[in-house]
Amino acid sequence: MNRDQAERERERLSEERPEATWLVREKDDGSWEVVRVGLPQGDKTLVEEKEERSRPPYPDDPLGSTRRNFGMFGAN
Repeated sequence: MNRDQAERERERLSEERPEATWLVREKDDGSWEVVRVGLPQGDKTLVEEKEERSRPPYPDDPLGSTRRNFGMFGAN
């Protein structure tokens, strides 16, 4: 089966069985096949709203400025 034939077969299968997702893929020998993927078809009418939340304020650094600037071997 060439790619055009596989695309037509995919369209036919997607009309007959719309509950599945059908894809075309090239096999190792160069021929093409139609495969069924275990994904349900998406419903384009559903739109999810994403709620924007404000970030909580960051807490103050527990180390004071004098201790914060000290590295492993003392002041930098």
